[in-house]
Amino acid sequence: MNEKEKKQKQVQLLQQNLSSIRKIAGWTAEQLGEKIGVTKQTISNLENSKTPMTLTQYIAIRSVLDYEIEKNQDNTVLPQVIDILVDKGEKLDEENYSEIKETVDVVATSASGGKTGESLAKIFTSLLATPNGMRALATLGIMIAQSDIVIEIANATATKTSSWLKKILK
Repeated sequence: MNEKEKKQKQVQLLQQNLSSIRKIAGWTAEQLGEKIGVTKQTISNLENSKTPMTLTQYIAIRSVLDYEIEKNQDNTVLPQVIDILVDKGEKLDEENYSEIKETVDVVATSASGGKTGESLAKIFTSLLATPNGMRALATLGIMIAQSDIVIEIANATATKTSSWLKKILK
């Protein structure tokens, strides 16, 4: 996969997961739209794949997500979801990707229902601790310690916030 194809895949993965990521961030479509300067309808169209996400929209959304991650460190699930499904998503085969995406969608529903912080992280980790979830994560070099319900993502916290931007702008 060349650089252009990698960039397009990242944009596509963010668009496929935008609804769940937005909910895990704790935002409505209208709030995300306000943050990047577009309408609620534009966000809805992106989430429902009625319009393709542009590189500019990708950069704007990633910027506000990175800011949210920096500002709201209680939301440990958000950076993990972005790392797994967007930054490393192209490494997953279709079966593993579907398994993780289903888990993230359940977590997003919990977030929409008001779950936040540690309780959301426990839901996420317990859902990933299934045999299928663990197999999918192993593909990415991610391990779950089931006994402590702790998720460890290799290099996730060590990665600089702007590393995705450097990759996409190469």
